[in-house]
Amino acid sequence: MPDRNVRVADEVWIATALLQREHPDRPDFSVTEIVARARDENLTGVPSLRPGVRTHVVQHCVAANPPSPNRYRMLVATGRGRRRLYLPTDPCHSERLAGKSVPR
Repeated sequence: MPDRNVRVADEVWIATALLQREHPDRPDFSVTEIVARARDENLTGVPSLRPGVRTHVVQHCVAANPPSPNRYRMLVATGRGRRRLYLPTDPCHSERLAGKSVPR
């Protein structure tokens, strides 16, 4: 059931987690794949992808990036335009240490 209260960061995490579950043999996914999966899942029930999903995948949710403005550490950049879910053993920016890494 769609939920308009789902945070964009949580939507990104869910899309990435679904990709990882369906493709356990793959180490990471492209930003485009994650954004497309978020659009396809349509967790919020809105007719189009919400603004900010791509920015969250590229920047806001990436653990090693300086906070801008949030402190999420949900994704790891494994290469240019490539992401996977953050693991507790992954490095992260020191100002993101207390940031959310999984949806609540």
